[in-house]
Amino acid sequence: MPIPDDFHEECLYSKEAWFISDVLEMDRENLRLVCEVDTTNLGPIVDAQRTFPGHDKHLPGAVAVQLTGTLAGILAAYCMDMRPSQGWVGFGTHIHHAKFPTMGIIGPPVQAAVDVLKRRHFRGTTFVRYRYEYTQEDRTVYLAEHSAAWFQSEHRGPLGDH
Repeated sequence: MPIPDDFHEECLYSKEAWFISDVLEMDRENLRLVCEVDTTNLGPIVDAQRTFPGHDKHLPGAVAVQLTGTLAGILAAYCMDMRPSQGWVGFGTHIHHAKFPTMGIIGPPVQAAVDVLKRRHFRGTTFVRYRYEYTQEDRTVYLAEHSAAWFQSEHRGPLGDH
């Protein structure tokens, strides 16, 4: 399934920072999302990598972490009814642990999955703990748990281009 048509109006980042090319699975009931990452189109961070024998261009950690925001944004907007166009904004608060068991290489796509582990509401803020797993050719290239806090501002309507 394609990225939702209105995601550009719901995402807190512009398209060049999404790093996803397609939505593979969106499970509203189980709060799970899987997207595809085109590793040949990761932009200036990969373009700036200098190769060295035994150290080819690869999926950078900065892109892996940025992807967590995109995935959480899609999950929030389309599975948790927390759309930025309705005032919802979120920010990461913790990376509890993160592992890069295998280097993600440039070429084959990465399947980036996120699952909500825990969600609680406290004094107008929704706290969410996520589990992320990115795989490439049946190898895990990123595995982590992150937390974020979401609250509802007074803004209503599309975010537009800023």
